[in-house]
Amino acid sequence: MLKLLTSDHVEQIHTSSLRILKEVGVLIHDEDFLKFLYDNGVNVDFKGKRAKFPASLVEECIKKAPKRVLLYAREPKHNITLGNGKIYTRPVGGAANVIDLNSGKVRPSTREDVENLTRIVDFLPNIHSQTMIVYPTDVPEHLRDIYAVEAIIRNTGKNFDATPYNDTSYQYMIKMLEAVVGHEELMKHSIATTSISPTSPLQFSKDVTKVMVRAAKHNIPIAVLPCPLSGATSPVTLIGTILQQNVEMLAGIVMIQILNPGNPVEYSPRCIPLSMSTGQACDGIEAALMSIGCVQLAKFYGLPCDVYGLDTDSKLLDEQAAFERALNGILPALAGADSLSGAGCIESGITVSYEQLVIDDEIFGMIFRAVKGITFNEEKLAVDVITKVVNESTNFLQQKHTLKHYREEYFIPKLVDRSSRSQWEKMGSKNIVEVAREKAKKILSEHEPPKLDNDICKQLKEILKEAAKNLPS
Repeated sequence: MLKLLTSDHVEQIHTSSLRILKEVGVLIHDEDFLKFLYDNGVNVDFKGKRAKFPASLVEECIKKAPKRVLLYAREPKHNITLGNGKIYTRPVGGAANVIDLNSGKVRPSTREDVENLTRIVDFLPNIHSQTMIVYPTDVPEHLRDIYAVEAIIRNTGKNFDATPYNDTSYQYMIKMLEAVVGHEELMKHSIATTSISPTSPLQFSKDVTKVMVRAAKHNIPIAVLPCPLSGATSPVTLIGTILQQNVEMLAGIVMIQILNPGNPVEYSPRCIPLSMSTGQACDGIEAALMSIGCVQLAKFYGLPCDVYGLDTDSKLLDEQAAFERALNGILPALAGADSLSGAGCIESGITVSYEQLVIDDEIFGMIFRAVKGITFNEEKLAVDVITKVVNESTNFLQQKHTLKHYREEYFIPKLVDRSSRSQWEKMGSKNIVEVAREKAKKILSEHEPPKLDNDICKQLKEILKEAAKNLPS
């Protein structure tokens, strides 16, 4: 596996993290939660709203966190297990804009986009779970997260991330999940995960702790997503940002395990470089390097790790988008990441493209092939086959060995062009974006997600109405 840090480096980051957690601690903007932590062995400065974690408590809680996380789906064939040695993938989450599939213009995302993008991901074989890929801007702002979850539930059989604006919204999301699978089943086999993000540096808002408490109460897998901006909200040095996110990560994991020992967690860093020339968050090669270091830390703790893989700063589906997302995806994958996120996004995750989503499914397929590597055994070494072809003056295309091994040795693309120029011209001389656009439209016209029972659909609508009535705008 690809490594940038030595074992001593990883150990030193861990030791430094324990020191910061014990001596500096994290700021918690939730008095009730601070009291809860105090009652469970955490040193709390109530006046300063700071929680400091003894090293022994941190080590104990890390051991309690499951080493594998089962992500259940409405359709069991889509169940996945993070930490089983395979690599899984997800789309970007929480984008505000889409590139219109027909006009090619950037516009605010709608409820229909949530449904359509979810249906496309439901079809794509190399993207294994869903996210709230965009928010619907054509519904009341304070209800957008709830509307998104309702649309996702109706349009996929895959596991999905349900991350709310706040705990008030989350109550209604939980009601929706229970409407689909029931309370007891949700506690055992949640069809959704939840993500929480500390505020860098070293803070947890009241909204985050409230959501964390409710998710842990229902035994829902929680992804902890520190999002330090290197040079702005974390040290400008890559290793300093890796250390800070690890402190924030461990604080989140410890608090989750105190709430519900054994609650599934994901080590999900989002380390972001800052462009000092533009002041913008960016997705340069430094993001991939920090992801590799974070993967090594996750493996040190034995925790499943999801990193942001396919991202780009480009505003177009161009060469920059291609090479940035390829590098940001392949490097952490070769380091052993359990999951890659970010499919479908451009413009640093602000905008989603239907075509890019389809292209990223192909990129993921290539990444899977790269991670698989080269199998070495006598059969595949093919000494006898080489001997036969040479002695009989024949060729390899005629050999049973070729037919037997071709599909397992080679990635067979569905979008990438591997025809001759004359063949390509006869097919319309289309570039990959045009081919992906056609495929996206074909999926939307033909693919039907697994149907929900009519009674469940009615319950979801009633929950939406209840939320609209009760939540303040």
